[in-house]
Amino acid sequence: MTRPGDRLRSFAARWCGPDTMARVIEPLVVDLQIEHAEAMRSGRVWKSRAIYLAGWIAFLKILAICAWADTISLSQGWTADDRRALISAVAFSSVMIAIAVVLLELPFVENTGVLQNPSPRRFVYLVPQAFSLALTVGGTLGIVFGLGGRRFSRRVGASLILLALAGSVISFVNLAWVTPAANQAFRILMSGQTDLVPGISELSLGELSHEIDRFLDPSFAQFGYLLALAFALHSRLALSLSPLVFALFALSIASGGFFRRWMLGLAACAAFLGYYMLLYGVRSLVWNRTIPPYAAAWIPNVVTLLVASGPLVFSRRRREHNLF
Repeated sequence: MTRPGDRLRSFAARWCGPDTMARVIEPLVVDLQIEHAEAMRSGRVWKSRAIYLAGWIAFLKILAICAWADTISLSQGWTADDRRALISAVAFSSVMIAIAVVLLELPFVENTGVLQNPSPRRFVYLVPQAFSLALTVGGTLGIVFGLGGRRFSRRVGASLILLALAGSVISFVNLAWVTPAANQAFRILMSGQTDLVPGISELSLGELSHEIDRFLDPSFAQFGYLLALAFALHSRLALSLSPLVFALFALSIASGGFFRRWMLGLAACAAFLGYYMLLYGVRSLVWNRTIPPYAAAWIPNVVTLLVASGPLVFSRRRREHNLF
């Protein structure tokens, strides 16, 4: 019988050396199997799935760090243009992320109640809810404006994908635990009440899965609440991957090297708008029970990836045509 983590171990064995397997991968797999077994014994199905997903994300993070270290160690293979392109994209992304955080916080900061509260912590508590979206927007625009529509090597593209993967891991941690805790702390600070019951936005990923398990019992089910819990859970998972999804989109539209910066910027902004309109548009289909919550949450990511594949196919056919 295959246990959770066996496939991860088998996959890692193809890419990692014996030392990495013994020091990193084996302890990760053992912890995953123990926590998953405990969750299954207690009947918490959603928690077991979250543990399994977290194990794979931790593995991908380790793989990304190792790959990045290997890429950096091969410095003799990097040209001056490669270094300039990568540094430019990272620098633009950092600036764009900071600007996006400030702009996303402004509507909340301008609230009268927030302005009248003397505690500076109110601004700190607002940062996490804006950070994941800012990471996606800023990272994408950083790639678009940093590369400037010029051609870049596969080495630069692979490095940016690895950085985007690390950004998705950070976004997952933020959406799963940091943002709910910060939201609840902000509510308590603004109201002065310490016994506030957390809403769906204030529940961590584990607490969401526990609530879903509890309301799966027909005797406790409430109309719409279970759907809201499931959609919140899957939308957080989907949004945590948006930095990687949009990085692939940005690289695809910039890969041809024949679009100007402002055109790429407009394309990225249109993609952001379409993504979030689609995300909140399909939510109504969940309430109507037309599609399941997990499908609604993941549709925007799938559509964005399909759109991203278009420029890659066009560039490939263009190159093949030039050969003849």
